[in-house]
Amino acid sequence: MIRLGRLIRATTICDAWHRGINLIWRQGQQITDQRGTKIKELLSLQVVVENPYSDMIPQEYSWNQERLEDYANQLLSSENPGFEYTYGNRLRAWDFGCIPLDQIDHLIKLIKDSPSTRRATAVTWIPPIDSTKDEVPCMIVIDFKIRDERMNLTAFFRSHDFAGAYPANLYGLARILEFVSKDVSVSPGSISTLSASAHIYEHDWDWVREMLLGSMRSDI
Repeated sequence: MIRLGRLIRATTICDAWHRGINLIWRQGQQITDQRGTKIKELLSLQVVVENPYSDMIPQEYSWNQERLEDYANQLLSSENPGFEYTYGNRLRAWDFGCIPLDQIDHLIKLIKDSPSTRRATAVTWIPPIDSTKDEVPCMIVIDFKIRDERMNLTAFFRSHDFAGAYPANLYGLARILEFVSKDVSVSPGSISTLSASAHIYEHDWDWVREMLLGSMRSDI
């Protein structure tokens, strides 16, 4: 049976990743996606990370800090070094058929004008382009809100490779949140993600299984 809607409230990125993988592994449904790849999938998974700047990199994760910093810098850069797309290019150089717009700069101005705004939102999906492409953005929306004197970030993912990409995604989002918060002179707060499809690919099942078994043994 398909399980819809789960909430994880975690303290750190590492905690959120481990708990998310465990939940998808135990409760996810096995399906074959449109590319013929088997996945374990959980629909509508919301994860709230209260302190994204503590314990940011899981020790089991394959990316080191240098690679994560490169990824984070790409999210904040308007340059596209030849990829089908980059999140940074979509967020900071939106120029499809209209006046070029730096969405991050624009939402910072909105927040400065009205700190309680609900319009500090940026999107990465361009329908006339992405409806015809095979490689399309997984992260579709990011949204910023100041509440209780902290800047909180929410991101929507249409598709979320939880085992392979979640720590990198959160590391990059933490840097974006830090960037925006500093510009408007408030403290960075929580990061929430809503993943329409949170999944683990078949090619990751072996090491995920071993990681979870190791965690169980360490708890005994």
